[in-house]
Amino acid sequence: MSRGMLIGGGVLALVSGLTAAALAALVIVAETPEAHVERYLAALADDDLLAAAQFAGLETGAPLPLGDEGTPTTVRVVTAQDRAENRVAVTAVYGGESDPATVIFLLEPDARLLGVIPQWRFVAPPVARIPVGSDNHDRVRVPGRTVTTSGPGATSEVAAFIPARVSVTNAEPFLDAPSRVIRPRSVDPAPVILQAQPSDRLVREVQRQVTELLDQCAEQTVLQPAGCPFGRVIDDDRVLDRPQWERVDEPRVVLSRTANAGRFSLEASATMQITAEVQSLFDGSITRLVDDVPAEMLGVVALGPDGPVVTVYP
Repeated sequence: MSRGMLIGGGVLALVSGLTAAALAALVIVAETPEAHVERYLAALADDDLLAAAQFAGLETGAPLPLGDEGTPTTVRVVTAQDRAENRVAVTAVYGGESDPATVIFLLEPDARLLGVIPQWRFVAPPVARIPVGSDNHDRVRVPGRTVTTSGPGATSEVAAFIPARVSVTNAEPFLDAPSRVIRPRSVDPAPVILQAQPSDRLVREVQRQVTELLDQCAEQTVLQPAGCPFGRVIDDDRVLDRPQWERVDEPRVVLSRTANAGRFSLEASATMQITAEVQSLFDGSITRLVDDVPAEMLGVVALGPDGPVVTVYP
């Protein structure tokens, strides 16, 4: 055998040895379920949602779930435990300093890459379906969009990567509702339903509508304005002219929650003043009547697509 052939054989052996070593190193890195979880969480932390979707096992082109709204400071795998059917449960901690989430991911072997390199996949994609809604409105906001439900008190599902930080906030300026922030740890977390109360803006708008109603009633020059929450009864006198009504103060409005979603009970009061010339039926004397008359209202306020609708009971 010539020296050239010996050198060539040695180079081939060296290259083959290096290739085998590189392949073995790649197998060591790729074959662990912990590494798969780490890559998924790293993509989520980097807001690389396309990569996160790939690691999660979502179909190409499928709508992307919500990513992490926060800035995670903790991304690490804690343990890995073997389970039945060749599955592995990987426990990881992910999240910010104030809201770290401990999550258990279940993985199983995937088809080997190039028929040689072991691969792993999630048994179920780590995507939560979060029911969100408001008890008194049909819209809420999640990062990047508004979610509309079938009605007040109902929920609609939004998809989010587990355990991304997701905030659910009020979408109706006529209501006040504390925001809710969650990090889902399972594919079917508990519903997030905001508890909404009438806002100052809603009270002002209802007050405006009640004021308008009272002022329209005051245009009726009769003792008992039709369809109005005030009036005056005169038993011992005869009215000589048309009574004049005037509102003397701003209505006081109180809104309260009811058992019916999206509806608030209304209590309102104001003071109206009547002025009229009256003649006594007893002695025929004529006096000018000036009297304050309470206006008391009960009703309901419903939030419609064009704003609050006020209904005053007869």
